[in-house]
Amino acid sequence: MKILILLLISNYTFAQEVKIKSNVKEAIVSFVNSAGEKKSIGKTPLDTTMDDLKSNVGDKENIQLQVSKDGFQSFNLILPLIGSSEINVMATLEVNQDIKLTQDVDLLIADLFDVLRMIRLKDYGSAFAKLDLLEKKFPYYSIIYEMKGMGHYLSKDFKKALNFYRKAFGLNPKNREAYKMKNYLEKKFNLQAKR
Repeated sequence: MKILILLLISNYTFAQEVKIKSNVKEAIVSFVNSAGEKKSIGKTPLDTTMDDLKSNVGDKENIQLQVSKDGFQSFNLILPLIGSSEINVMATLEVNQDIKLTQDVDLLIADLFDVLRMIRLKDYGSAFAKLDLLEKKFPYYSIIYEMKGMGHYLSKDFKKALNFYRKAFGLNPKNREAYKMKNYLEKKFNLQAKR
């Protein structure tokens, strides 16, 4: 009878709950072995026990788990396979940088089309306000300064237009339109290129 009680206590000690949640629905939870190979053990939210984890990975002191989903950076953790307390993990997955950049550029392009529409309607004030916001978020994109130059050119403010075309060309010497307009305005007003 004593042995049975000890076995029950032993089983209870290692049967603690392990709960893994993530900010992304149904992220894959995988065991990662020492060779870097992954074995999926479920999806978030994952409710398991230490015994279940041990049955998947064997009798080790620590295991590496990875929570991942396509389009997001993986979340890695080392989980000790000892103790008897409940373990709760909240994996916060962040959007992959390539995808974030693509999303940002998508928004930039949509906003630039909106600016073009405003310029066609000669709503220069709204166009410049939107371009100012874009400039704060994307200070190194020459297209924003080129668009400012175009707006000022069409509103007959040629000196400001020239300054923005120069800035656009300075940020990106491969921007042919900014280069052409910069040269055109410099010749038209007999201005030398700033050095």
